[in-house]
Amino acid sequence: MSNTACPPTLELEGARLRPLRAADAVALYDYLRDPEVTERTSFPVPSLAMAEAMVARASSRWSAGELGKWALVLGSGDQLIGTCGFNDSSQVHRQAELGFDLARPHWGRGLMRHAVAAVLDWAFAHDRIDRAQAFVRVDNTRSERLLVHAGFKREGRLRSFRVCRGQPHDFHVYGLLRSEWGTAPPAAPSVGRDAG
Repeated sequence: MSNTACPPTLELEGARLRPLRAADAVALYDYLRDPEVTERTSFPVPSLAMAEAMVARASSRWSAGELGKWALVLGSGDQLIGTCGFNDSSQVHRQAELGFDLARPHWGRGLMRHAVAAVLDWAFAHDRIDRAQAFVRVDNTRSERLLVHAGFKREGRLRSFRVCRGQPHDFHVYGLLRSEWGTAPPAAPSVGRDAG
């Protein structure tokens, strides 16, 4: 993967993905405190320090030439309403783990569907990865629908894969190859609902 010290801004319909900034941690913490946003994820109990560390980690990943996350903001403003991008990546294996989260007031509007598509399009078009993958708790049907809509295939069930706030949970693993990107048949309209 080539060195990209800062991610480009990606324009979406009615929104955009821009680099995360230290000041975004407060807005990130604010919506991660909503139990409905985190209840079907492996997020620990949210704290401002955790949000600050997440933002710092994304910035350090980009600075190190690795893939990281973007801030999702509405086109008319600059307030963080979600993040989308990559939690982890491997240059050797040319793969990256997709991750996303979104403040609940913005669910169901198609914002994260467009953000995921833009992030994948950028990563594949710029020859950064050959495979994207995602790990989703088996009860997180909103995120699963979003991944299926983007063309991901469910590849298996990982038993007791992650401990979520003290309890082990099974996760599904989803994968999408560069050769499959853009070739998936359109999903049913209900599949396009945003994940939290």
